[in-house]
Amino acid sequence: MKRVLIPVAFLFALFAGSGSAAAAPPIPVEPTTETLDCPGFQVDAVYTGKAKWIDAPVASGTKKRLKLFTGVAAASTATLTGPAPTSKVISLSLNGSISWSIVLSPEFDIVITGTGRNLISDPQHGDYPGGLFLTVGKVSWSLNAPDYPNGGITGPGSVTDVCALLAP
Repeated sequence: MKRVLIPVAFLFALFAGSGSAAAAPPIPVEPTTETLDCPGFQVDAVYTGKAKWIDAPVASGTKKRLKLFTGVAAASTATLTGPAPTSKVISLSLNGSISWSIVLSPEFDIVITGTGRNLISDPQHGDYPGGLFLTVGKVSWSLNAPDYPNGGITGPGSVTDVCALLAP
């Protein structure tokens, strides 16, 4: 695989525990912190709110796409702080879901689909400087897709370059 694009809702959902029933409500999650890559600088992030994890049953047969799991963030907030000297701060409401699937044909790939409001981090790798994107609506990307533009995120939803908002 060429890269690893990380949906923050997915990481956030990992801390919520694994797979209770899909009908179960999201549960509160301890505040989580991490550092994210932007071109030429890094961003400090703090996440609060609720999340849940939904395991997808893998069906047998000849399917070209197998859904693996979905991470859901509800009533969640990401507070992002850019670098000094400006140290710009923005707070984003996140209430989206991220679903991961394996595509078996025509080539093996992992496809991620986001709906709602999600924060997507595309870490620095190779010559790519990294990126951080707020998506609203339905978007998708695959791990083997090109990084440009917008981390390779496509679809009818909107994509906002968060790094541009936090740049010094």
